[in-house]
Amino acid sequence: MRKKFFLQTYGCKLNQADSEIIRGILLKNFQEASEKEADFVVINSCGVIQKTENKIIRKIKSLKKNKKKIILAGCLPLINPEIMNMVEGVIGPEDLLMINEVALEVLRGKKVIKISKRKINKAKYYSYRVIDKDSCVAIVPISEGCMGNCSYCATKFARGKLKSYKIEDIIKEINYFLDAGAKEIHLTSQDLGCFGLDRDSLELPKLLKEILKINKEFRVRLGMANPSYIKLIIKPLISILKEEKIYKYLHIPVQSGSDKILRLMKRRYRADDFREMVSLLRREIPEITIVTDFIVGFPQETGKDFQKSVQLIKETKPNIINITKFSPRKNTEVSKLKDLPERVKTERSRFLNLISQEIKTKDQKKYLGRIFKKILIAQKGKDNTLIARLPNFKAVILKNGKVGEWVDVKIVDWRENYLLGEIV
Repeated sequence: MRKKFFLQTYGCKLNQADSEIIRGILLKNFQEASEKEADFVVINSCGVIQKTENKIIRKIKSLKKNKKKIILAGCLPLINPEIMNMVEGVIGPEDLLMINEVALEVLRGKKVIKISKRKINKAKYYSYRVIDKDSCVAIVPISEGCMGNCSYCATKFARGKLKSYKIEDIIKEINYFLDAGAKEIHLTSQDLGCFGLDRDSLELPKLLKEILKINKEFRVRLGMANPSYIKLIIKPLISILKEEKIYKYLHIPVQSGSDKILRLMKRRYRADDFREMVSLLRREIPEITIVTDFIVGFPQETGKDFQKSVQLIKETKPNIINITKFSPRKNTEVSKLKDLPERVKTERSRFLNLISQEIKTKDQKKYLGRIFKKILIAQKGKDNTLIARLPNFKAVILKNGKVGEWVDVKIVDWRENYLLGEIV
């Protein structure tokens, strides 16, 4: 009888894609099961913030109490090597193909650590991955690593410098998923904007033009792209975003409205760069969904610096704002600076959340009563509902329909984070 595994994933879509490769490889020799039934557990970890690391450590301790053998994958072992002492097996982000070998050794009672600095072309391993039966969404990584050197970031210790996958390999992967039933492609990486820069050119527009040549009915959602590179390709990108196959959606993490803080973060752009990009995007694509991130309580962030972030939000009105309280990560530059009191971080986080909620409420109300043609039902939701996506990627909850169908919908109600619709 085959041994059983349970796989748990933390973090970004890049990690989710890695987990799909891990799952596909393990299924050749093992059977997937619940956590309780599993002979071993694979945790694909994230180490971006301390809160997530603490959650993973608690999970490991809980599993150990239940006598589970654990293999730790993902970024955390490279960010905090001490955590490797808590588990039986470790694989790095570039060592996914060795998961079977590691699992077999762990089940024999051995301690196994497989971490290398090589870069593998994960775009070639799509055949290990399958689309979730409750979804028609496929995650397609286009690169790994980044070209930045942010003073607070620990992910660079795990993912390293940028490695862009070949455009022809990405196109093959997309075609593979489309042939397998996917109708929504999520392009992902640590930074979509710098794609191709390791080959001396910014190639995201070129990649998207090649994707648009694929003669099938599907939609593409772009992942996170840093302002420092998006500002260099904003005009060709706007032209591409106007195409029907591309969701009018862009995630541009500004992090702060204070140029002083942005310099301390080593972000390589100004707050005005973000203002100008948002202004241009809204003028050219009025209903575009703009997502951004803010870190509050960064070391040396004064009340005046924070007010600049408040002002930037009020001026640009991002549709979605991901707000994170700063937490120092070991061995990063800013970990040596004095941390702000937790009380200050909490107050600032709450204040920005209130502004974000106001923006969302006004934005969502605008959709009430409108009818949208040819909307994709992308996946199943909670309580027997379905999730469809408007052209700007706003979620619409439906009570009937089928995953993968294109339908016309009328918006009948709204909530802060989604719309409610009916098929017409």
